[in-house]
Amino acid sequence: MIKKNYKKRVLISAIPIIIFLFTASIIVWQQIQTETKTNQNSNNIVNTKKDTSVSKEESEIPDTVKIGAYIFSVYDLDFPNNKVNVDFYLWYIAPKDSMSLLENLEVTNSSEVEKSYEMNEKRGDKYFQSVRIKAKIKQDWKVENFPFDKQLIKVKVEDFDKDNTKLIFIADTSASKLDKDIHIDGWKFMDFGIKIDNHLYETNYGDPDIPVNEYSSYSRATLNFTLEREGNGLFFKLFIGLFISVLISLLTFFVNPLDLDPRFGLSVGAIFAAIASQYVITSTLPQNEKLTLVDKLHDVSFIYIFICILVSTISLRYMKQGMTDKSIKLDRYSFLICASTYLIFVIYFISKSI
Repeated sequence: MIKKNYKKRVLISAIPIIIFLFTASIIVWQQIQTETKTNQNSNNIVNTKKDTSVSKEESEIPDTVKIGAYIFSVYDLDFPNNKVNVDFYLWYIAPKDSMSLLENLEVTNSSEVEKSYEMNEKRGDKYFQSVRIKAKIKQDWKVENFPFDKQLIKVKVEDFDKDNTKLIFIADTSASKLDKDIHIDGWKFMDFGIKIDNHLYETNYGDPDIPVNEYSSYSRATLNFTLEREGNGLFFKLFIGLFISVLISLLTFFVNPLDLDPRFGLSVGAIFAAIASQYVITSTLPQNEKLTLVDKLHDVSFIYIFICILVSTISLRYMKQGMTDKSIKLDRYSFLICASTYLIFVIYFISKSI
């Protein structure tokens, strides 16, 4: 009887423990389910964010357009007005047809542009667009070494409607070139290339909706080639009169100082001839603040003609004072020194320019 009562008491005391364990297991199971759902939701949120960021990045990827050019005419090299005319075909290979590339085409360093023969055709999954352009290019001529100068011609092409967040150029280098028959008398064409870079415009164009320090950058394609002047014949044609003027002035050392008209008149005439030579040559060139080969040769010629007049004055004074031998020696040595040093200066300046 006592054992039965003991068993009943043990069973009765175990009931609360069983209920506690059952309740605890239910609570733990619910917590596990809740955490699982939370993790799933968080994973879904992360995946959603990833998908959103990827789609956003994809939407911000600029369109890539292949650009090329074929230059078949260069003419009217206008040195005084800093201009040159370039006639060429330009083409685009674009991923879509809605970019308005031909309409938004801009030659940024031109004063006049004429477009013709526009074409837009689908080629497979790409769009081929081409146009003929006649452009009057603003050219900064480098004439420091004229007439042994080389001129780098650049034609800068941009799309004025789309910055480099929307459009990026890549160069079609295999098809872009100069026509083999292109020719200008006295010039040689060389080193054609097409260069792609980004050009930054440091302005907000006054737009009140854009911060003042927020600048825009545009993809730019630059067609460039070099014109090398074949200047040997031109050099002698331009400067032969100047050199003869200096030679005439040097020949006065062989004239008696007492013969005033030929002794001084030839040098004075030589200096006017040198001035006329400088005026004629510089009138065909643009304004230039740098000292050019033309300036150096004329300036040194002016100095030597003046030296001839100065020596003639001193020699005349010696002659009038009866120092005939001293006057003759002065003329003889002056001719040798002036002629040799003038020739050295001329050769040096020319060698530095070639």
